Amino acid sequence: MITLYHNQNSPCAAKVRAVLAEKAIPWDSKIVNLVEKENLQPEYLKINPKGVVPSVIDDGKTILESTIIMEYLDTKYSPDSLKPEGAYAQAQMRKWTKWVDETLHLNWAGLAWTALIRPAWLKKSPAEIDELLAKVIDPNRRERQLRILKQGYESQEFMNSMSTLDRTLGDMETALTQQSWLVGDKPTLADLAVLPYVITAEKFGLDMMFAEYQGVAAWLERWRLRPAFEEARPSKLPDEVRADVVRHSREPWAKIKSASPN
Repeated sequence: MITLYHNQNSPCAAKVRAVLAEKAIPWDSKIVNLVEKENLQPEYLKINPKGVVPSVIDDGKTILESTIIMEYLDTKYSPDSLKPEGAYAQAQMRKWTKWVDETLHLNWAGLAWTALIRPAWLKKSPAEIDELLAKVIDPNRRERQLRILKQGYESQEFMNSMSTLDRTLGDMETALTQQSWLVGDKPTLADLAVLPYVITAEKFGLDMMFAEYQGVAAWLERWRLRPAFEEARPSKLPDEVRADVVRHSREPWAKIKSASPN
């Protein structure tokens, strides 16, 4: 039995849950509380020295990094492969997974951390916040979290998240004008890599970002009929938090669109 250490609101973990769902692989769930920094406790750091989710243990072996885990699961549990056929198509698939890892996810915290973690942290005392920040291994991540905590929707990170998400949706739209899925005529790891971010953006109420991307909207509708959709969904956002995201997104979105060459 596979053991997955994950969090409901982590898109990286959602990518792995989506693969497990699409391939009907049974697994055992171990929830890691990211708000309270359980991912930085010594017992979890023994499993994942970076202190991030997801982590998978399969047959006593530990596999880390969400994209590596996705490919591992697809290779080991081989029926109904989620890789496209042919070297070129697989290269295109990995172009998408690389974009998610190196650009989309790298800029995701400005939106997700602001909406999902900041509200809980704002209820904590300065001493509690200092204690949590002290556990963060990466000093750059620690500084980023402190900056987002202080600046919230006014942070540059938030603007970067919105801009990167819009570019991703635009690139998806271009691909989806030619085919039903990002690479070819069936879902692949490319689609599954992007799916949690698109679902989460929708849950955040960023409907205005989807309005001009009819191909993306149709793609998302196709996913609603598949097993991966429920597994890739984040937990329900409180109404007041969702309203904050919608309200504070309007001005950055207007700036992004006014700067667009189109």
